Amino acid sequence: MAVDSKPVVSALRRDLEPAGFPMDAVAPGEAAARLDPARHVAAVVRAAAGAGAVVAALKAVDPHLTVLALFFDEEEAEGFPGALGADGVLVGPLTAPQVAGTCALAARLTAAARRLHAAERTRPLTPSGEHDLGFLKRLLFVEVKRSKRYGIPLSLALVAVDGWEPLAAQLAPRARAAQLAELTGLVSGAVRDIDVAVPFSEERLVVLMPHTSSPGGIQVARRICARVRERAASVPLTVSVGVASHEGQGTVSFGSLVKRAAEALAGARAAGGDRAVGADPQKRRDRISIG
Repeated sequence: MAVDSKPVVSALRRDLEPAGFPMDAVAPGEAAARLDPARHVAAVVRAAAGAGAVVAALKAVDPHLTVLALFFDEEEAEGFPGALGADGVLVGPLTAPQVAGTCALAARLTAAARRLHAAERTRPLTPSGEHDLGFLKRLLFVEVKRSKRYGIPLSLALVAVDGWEPLAAQLAPRARAAQLAELTGLVSGAVRDIDVAVPFSEERLVVLMPHTSSPGGIQVARRICARVRERAASVPLTVSVGVASHEGQGTVSFGSLVKRAAEALAGARAAGGDRAVGADPQKRRDRISIG
């Protein structure tokens, strides 16, 4: 409760504590420092000058906390468009059931938001990445047509964790999922906005790089290796990357790009890992006409 007025604090405590909501009253400037996500399920901020900053500070500490703005009457509420950035409002004259009911709803919303966040953090990656891979294949089909029509280059990288099997055997399922989720985030953060990175198998990701020739694809792959190598974490990881490119001439398919990238990836691992290797140039097929 970020409220300076003692009469308001007393009135709200009288309404909330019988309903099972013990209240901590703090000065607005101390609210964020005193917030404890393990104890506090909602916050009430009295509308006043600087109250919007108090709401923002509370949200910075706990983005899932439900914050209510308290107004004495509707006229005062109309003077604060956007309700200070709060999730809800309490507008006087207030009754005990109104206060208790609104705060009970706020507590349920906070609990639901925290459960959802916890579920998102612990959800394992799908081993096959089928949905994302299907999207990538459709996108690749579009990019291949563009490449053929306009002679635009295209590159594909296959990223794999070095020594994943012995490492995975030492980790609990949730820890493995966390490592792979972190890897996905690192790879996505290392590529450009126009690139697409999706899971390919448990410890592998595939990166589609439109408008990218072989040298550009290798540069992106090296950046991925460096980003993973230099991350600060208790479990050290490195990756190897194989890059296959289509320079906009001849035929190309998803299967052929992946095959060439996989061959380059095998070369990177054979050379010691933690490196990017480009595939051999695509062989040109000469046609013979008989007739």
